[in-house]
Amino acid sequence: MTTASTTASDITPAAVKAVRTLQEILDTQAEGYRRLLQSIERQREAIRAADLEAVPTVAGVQQKIIERLRTLDERREAAGRAVSGSLGLDPESAITAIVAVLPEDLGARLEARAAELRDLVVTARREQSAVRAAGDALSRHMAGIVQSVAGALSGTGVYGRRGRLRDGVPVVAGLDLTS
Repeated sequence: MTTASTTASDITPAAVKAVRTLQEILDTQAEGYRRLLQSIERQREAIRAADLEAVPTVAGVQQKIIERLRTLDERREAAGRAVSGSLGLDPESAITAIVAVLPEDLGARLEARAAELRDLVVTARREQSAVRAAGDALSRHMAGIVQSVAGALSGTGVYGRRGRLRDGVPVVAGLDLTS
């Protein structure tokens, strides 16, 4: 909601500075999401290669990026409230409401940065979901291998009610190395 007196022609220098701060935060967030997408790709490659040492390393990097993005998101929300307040708008105004009262060039830049960030967030969520599914598949595959090895070593080869190989009776064996 704009006040009747807020128009593009009477934007204060403080409001322009607040908009530029918001734009810088959006730029930094966009760069953070680009880095997150790169780390997601590295994680995908590690899972594809079943490189079990690289997966946790990449996950640690992703965690640091996500924490930084969370901090930036809080700063972005505060900056958005500051911009809205300096323009006489409701503090919870969306970017579209802010852009509507800004001069065209300033509003267009802000809108473009916000749209780019939205696209990066959607892409990161989609890619992370795909990698999570691949990681789950790798985990199930590894569990199946362990189950197969355990079954081969148990000696029973019989499946129980739950579809898993039953534990066999331990084979008691000894080897006399003294003679």
